[in-house]
Formats: sequence, C-alpha cells, structure tokens
Amino acid sequence: MAPSERGWRMIIIVAVLVGLATIATVLRIVARLKRRVKIEMDDYLCFIALFLLYGMFVQLVLWCAIGGNGTHFSELSPETLIIFGKIFIANQFTYFALCPAIKISIICFYRRIFPAPGFHRITYFINWLIGLWAAAIFITCGLQCRPLRGYWDKSVDAKCIDGNTYFIVNQTFNVVMDFVILGLPLPIIWRLKRVWQDKLALSFVFALGGFVCFASVYRIVVLFYIDPGDTTYTVYQATLWTHIEPSVGMICACLPTIRGLITIKSWRARTLGSKDAAGYSTGSKSHNTRRKSGSQMGNSVYIKMNDRSVEGGIEREEKHMGMDEEELRDGKITVRTDIKIYIED
Repeated sequence: MAPSERGWRMIIIVAVLVGLATIATVLRIVARLKRRVKIEMDDYLCFIALFLLYGMFVQLVLWCAIGGNGTHFSELSPETLIIFGKIFIANQFTYFALCPAIKISIICFYRRIFPAPGFHRITYFINWLIGLWAAAIFITCGLQCRPLRGYWDKSVDAKCIDGNTYFIVNQTFNVVMDFVILGLPLPIIWRLKRVWQDKLALSFVFALGGFVCFASVYRIVVLFYIDPGDTTYTVYQATLWTHIEPSVGMICACLPTIRGLITIKSWRARTLGSKDAAGYSTGSKSHNTRRKSGSQMGNSVYIKMNDRSVEGGIEREEKHMGMDEEELRDGKITVRTDIKIYIED
C-alpha cells in the first residue's frame, strides 16, 4: 500500500532534517580534517548516531508504506496492523539507542574542550547516568510485553505494561537531561575573557540546543493526542516529533565544531580587511598611517623614535573555545597572543 497523505508529509519533513543532519556531520569531519586533529570519541559517537538516524528514517518509510502509519485503524487489514506493531517497537529500540548516543557525544565534546577537573567530574557522572538510563529503558522496551510477540499480535495472551506511563516517564528523564546538557557550558563561556558580543555568539551556538529541549517537551504533549481506538492515525504527531528531536539534536551536536570553519574564514577576512584599511601591502611601504606620539588608536600603539615611527600592533588576547586550528591544541582551551610590529621610514 502507498503512504497516506499524513505518511508522505512525515517522510518529506524527516527526509529534509536527516539530509541537514548528514550535511552537518560531513562538515564536522571537514572541520576536523582541516585542523589536522584526530577523530575523538565524540566524533565516533556522532557517526554512530547518524547511522541510527538513517535506520529510523528507513523504519519511518516502511511504517508509512506498509505499516499503515497515518491511516485510520478501520481501513487497515489485520496483517497490516501486525506490521504496524512490529515497526513501532523496532522504532522504539532504535530511538532509545540513538538519543543516548547523541547526548553522550555532546558531553564528550564538552569534556574535550573544557579541561577543568571539577567540570570533568560532573560530566563523568552525567555520562554514567545517561548510560544507565539507556540500558534500563532498552531492557524495559524488550520486556514491555511478555511474551514480546503480544505487542504486535493481539491474539497472543500477553502481559503488558501501561504504554503511556512508560513513554512519559522515559521522556521526562529525556527532557531533564536535555536541559542539563544545554546549560552545562554556559557558565564557563561567560567566564571567558572575551568581549560580550563573542560570548553571546558562542552562547547562541550552544543555545540552539534549546530547540531540542522544546522538541522533547512537545513530544510529551503529543503523546496525549494518541487515541487508543485509532492509534495508527492519531500517532502521527508523536511519530513526527520522535524523528524531529534526534535529527535536530544531531545538527546541534555538530554546530560547535562546524563553527571553526566559519571562524577561520571570518578571521582571514578581518585580517585582510585590516591590512587594506591601514594602507599596508606586501612589497611596499605605507605612508597613510597617522602618527600619534604616546597615544593609542584602536588596538595599536604608536611610539615616536627620532625620525622613525614604530607601530606596535598588539592584537587583544583571546581565549577561545578550542574550535579553530590556531586555537585548539590537544583538545584544550589555549591562550593566543599575536604581536605585530611594522617599521616605517
């Protein structure tokens, strides 16, 4: 059977998001290779999460094409309903493996760029908490009906747990972890010795994860939209947001690393622009610089020395987040101070 109108809508929306997540992951790899740094644990977990995301998308296509997702219960045959149930539980297993992989990947990224011992202890605990939660929810998923066949074959006499309670408890923990992960780096960012505009930009990159938090919360809300009498049709919103949440999470997990590519280009543009503005060009001497004895102009200090002037262009000291080639050394936050001296006759 062909997907219903709702089915096609879900497939198209999720396909776009999975495509964006793929692009983000590819750019993540490019950023790592460009800086000539080795692939770390957070990168490997991101790759695993991407393949799990592909698995969820394939399940969605099959779920809509042959499982009747998005179609009224009364319009489906018993055989189709069995397929619906099988794909439903397979989708749960994939989701319960995917979300912890994304979360732990982000935490591992934090651990790599923020070397503070206290911060490492906190993230170590959170990683263990997420891992234990993932194991518990995965086992519970396999035991929600005994025998498990009773989940999709209603002719089997099986004992099942309350599905709504199970999903809500799991999703509540998911939401809490999303907010914890979102807020972890913000205090450190605002303690960096940088201008507030830079801090705001870095905070914005991480705060894009706020949409993941929204998706997690909204997923709880749409669980109440499911009508037990017409599950195959009313599960539409829950299915859609179950796929939106990890897709956006993948994109947000890659953004801080991708930002390194953008920053490098911006830095080069600013460097070239500053040289042009100063009237400086290779192989020639500039006579356009205003000399001020013992005064400052911007970030440059002009010192009068007899009949010659020395321009000590001292760029401000910056503490970055380990995202640029020049600033990342062994995954640690480093301090870079550049001093340039131009001598004119």
